[in-house]
Amino acid sequence: MKAVFFEEFGDLSKMSVVGRPRPTAGAKDLIVEMKGAGINPVDWKIRAGYLKDAWPMELPIITGWDVSGTVVEVGSEVTNFKVGDEVYSYNRPAFDNPEYAATEDPIGRDGCCAEYVKVAEWKAAHKPKSINHSEAGGIPLAGLTAYQGVFDQGLMKEGQSLLVLGASGGVGSFAVQFAKDAGIKVTGSCSHRNVDMVEELGAEVVDYTKGDVDAQVKESHPDGFDVVYDCVGGDQTAAGIRALKKGGIIVSIANTDVPELAKEAGDDKVGKSFLVAVSGEQLKKIASMVDSNKVKVAHVTTFPLDESIKAFEALETNRARGKIVITN
Repeated sequence: MKAVFFEEFGDLSKMSVVGRPRPTAGAKDLIVEMKGAGINPVDWKIRAGYLKDAWPMELPIITGWDVSGTVVEVGSEVTNFKVGDEVYSYNRPAFDNPEYAATEDPIGRDGCCAEYVKVAEWKAAHKPKSINHSEAGGIPLAGLTAYQGVFDQGLMKEGQSLLVLGASGGVGSFAVQFAKDAGIKVTGSCSHRNVDMVEELGAEVVDYTKGDVDAQVKESHPDGFDVVYDCVGGDQTAAGIRALKKGGIIVSIANTDVPELAKEAGDDKVGKSFLVAVSGEQLKKIASMVDSNKVKVAHVTTFPLDESIKAFEALETNRARGKIVITN
């Protein structure tokens, strides 16, 4: 089968589309014919070697963790899926999950930018019926990151207030929509050119290109927010901490120092940084929200598998609109 592959860490020149053995299913696995594989910044950061000492991985590596496709083979103990089912998955090795860590392969064995992908049954969900594989293939990592940030880390409940920093991005736009569906009052920060988009998602807007985010937040929410979801980092992390109520929570996917920064700010503020967990059950919930028109998916830019290097070039240079998805 064709796969996007690299044998040593380095720049984009180390990556190629090559022939690799087709995976075989274990007793609790699916083999999925890839139809859409979303790519994310973490994919090129792994190839560049930035994370080689942080997570278990073995060269050579087939890249990619997001997949949507059709089941073509099921293991003997699979009960929830059958051949022909359309599924999607966040297929990262679950080395951080005590229940499954001992049986997980290192990063690279089951990458999703390939014609066929092995997916453990518990990591998969039936894809949303109302969208195509290209759109579904762009959901898993961003969707789960948003969902877990709002509910598992932010512990948000109906009636609370949320400020999303970077509300027009892949994670931020999902976070806005998940929170609105749960009855949470949402404000999103974005640039002027994305104001209309964020308002259409149902959020009030803070336009950071107008300057003085603190003043805008203070005017619209003088008592502060229960939770801030920081998808941006940099100076905005500090602004997010200042925007919290006493005892509020800031969740950041862009600043690993946020626990210490929030503690230093006082007022019992709490900072959390997290690694998104693999969860087929949460993908099932997200699929239901998409099919109920409660959540809109991002615009997708597609590249065929044979042109995957161009897709990664576009990802690394920010030259594509919306989510980049490789198709087969």
